[in-house]
Amino acid sequence: MNRVQRCFESLASAGFLRHHLTGSQLELLSHGRAYAEQLQRQWLSLRPLAAHLKGIPHTSSTSPTTQRFSFARTTEFGSLMQQLLEEHPRKAKCPTVVKHQSSSSSACLRGNPLFSVTSPASILTTDFLVEPDRALEHFYNLQRESKIWWMRLSSNPSRIRIVPCDLPEELDPPSYQAIDLRSQAGEVTVEQLSMVRLGGDEGSLRLPDGRTGESVQPTVIRSVIELETATCALLLDGCDHGRDAQSLLLNCALAPYQCGIACLLESSRLLGDLDDLCLHLKHVLIHAGLRLCQGRGFFTAKDNRHLAEHFAESDMLGVPYTLVVSEQTLENGLMKLRSRDTRLSETIHISDVPDYLLNIFKN
Repeated sequence: MNRVQRCFESLASAGFLRHHLTGSQLELLSHGRAYAEQLQRQWLSLRPLAAHLKGIPHTSSTSPTTQRFSFARTTEFGSLMQQLLEEHPRKAKCPTVVKHQSSSSSACLRGNPLFSVTSPASILTTDFLVEPDRALEHFYNLQRESKIWWMRLSSNPSRIRIVPCDLPEELDPPSYQAIDLRSQAGEVTVEQLSMVRLGGDEGSLRLPDGRTGESVQPTVIRSVIELETATCALLLDGCDHGRDAQSLLLNCALAPYQCGIACLLESSRLLGDLDDLCLHLKHVLIHAGLRLCQGRGFFTAKDNRHLAEHFAESDMLGVPYTLVVSEQTLENGLMKLRSRDTRLSETIHISDVPDYLLNIFKN
């Protein structure tokens, strides 16, 4: 069994995805969908001044490669620009940023050699309408920004790379540019960036230059992320780390569950008190906005071996930190904070929860 297949099986057993051998298709399961939701929120938080428009389902019958360079001539793009003019007139200028989400029954990105994702696909699109005389400058800057963003989300930043794309013969290179951002964990394309200079059929769209006020035909730089494909790529990256024990090294900001609570019960006479303490911690962490594991929010271990088994399960869910309370916590307020990445524990006081954890995730 090869390394990638082992990762697929580990992610399937942890409830992140299902691997269909026919056609090498992947289907996101409950934990995988929760992870995809966090990735989508990260995308939404990017460039907060962007104009958010209502997405339009992809209806084009052209191939993904053709659609990549002809999108500006589609009715969908025309409708989006009309929305921009009507709903966000103050942002209808160069440069400006437009975001929209849509769904597609077929893959919008070129197929990758490792897997495909069951449809429908969620498409996260960002259109940068920029001054034509500065289009290449914007295009190169966006390449760097996008690469840095994916490196931050990846467990192994060195795997993210920029791959230049060959243009169809009929396209003029000065007017068209394209690159893919790929994860080397399976050579999966996580984002496409395409630059298209408007003209001809698209020439009716003109916007004022933000600096001079002169009416210009904008150049469009389009970023396309297929949410489910990018999710699977990041999950595979987090699973394929070469450690001696199975674990899922997810970015703390994206992990579906940021913290767990475990109770080491050494004496049944204190069960009620420890349960109450765990419920209190659960309430405090949720109130602080931290995402906890499913169920009642905490796990009760009868001994250290039982606790170690729980840690192994939490590691496969990608939970970055686990709070461990015990009888000592009832006496002096001290508890252990166990790290998924180092598998080491440090002692903190209950009064430091949740500020200590929030500071970790912030940094």
